[in-house]
Amino acid sequence: MRRKKIHTSYKYILGFCATFAVCNLFIEKIAVNNEGKNVPEMQNINQAQSYNSTIKEEKIEKKVKNNFENYSIKEKKQIFISNLLPIILSANQDILNKRELFFKIEKKVKHNNLNVLEAAILKKLFNEYNVKNDDLSELKKRIDIVPISLVIAQAAIESGWGTSRFALEGNAYFGQKIIGRKANGIKPNDIDNPLIKVKKFETLDDSVKSYLKNLNTHFAYKNFRKSRNELRSFGKVLEGDILANQLIKYSELGDEYVTNLHKIIKKNNLSKFDFIDYRTASR
Repeated sequence: MRRKKIHTSYKYILGFCATFAVCNLFIEKIAVNNEGKNVPEMQNINQAQSYNSTIKEEKIEKKVKNNFENYSIKEKKQIFISNLLPIILSANQDILNKRELFFKIEKKVKHNNLNVLEAAILKKLFNEYNVKNDDLSELKKRIDIVPISLVIAQAAIESGWGTSRFALEGNAYFGQKIIGRKANGIKPNDIDNPLIKVKKFETLDDSVKSYLKNLNTHFAYKNFRKSRNELRSFGKVLEGDILANQLIKYSELGDEYVTNLHKIIKKNNLSKFDFIDYRTASR
């Protein structure tokens, strides 16, 4: 019995399908390799992920999670920074989004062209940043980022690079105090007053956001905000090593605390993070 020949058009269809599948795989590979390269927000995320990948995974997998005693000092710092970096990037970008919105509303205020929704948004910003008397100039000073190097350096000091009791028990990376018997905090061993506690947080994300708001609203950091605004007015990059000089009131150590910030920023080359591009960083 003779075997039936496969129709010529059917052969063409099979050939086309095979070619299409190969091309599709090739295109997908190119897309994956170039994903996010032209998107500013994705560049930030990729930079954070790239830094995170410097930690040797084969070593980390053999060690107990969150048990910092099993890590070398270098590894502790790498893990600490890689955990904080994407959170800081995200929190700062949220602030810059509000800053951009502020500029749009400010322009409309000057032209007396503010609608009801924009007026409500502006009122909310005044409340969020504790600005009184509808002071647009003051609000502009407060809605701004904190340099990444400075955030990491302060967190390193206040949490012992993430190893302190406050950091492990309550994600308290910045030593923020809270007062009250019912306050949600951790009692320091070296303070006799039972009302003073270190504020605890559900997540590290919450801890970072609270710290940023503290620097952007508390009266003790008025000079910090003033210097930051001056750097903006001259078109300078906001560098943690410069703005650290205005945080003398953050700790009882005063000048010694500022000196320690400079040392940590320099020794760990943290200034490089201050040059990560933000979409609205130039304003």
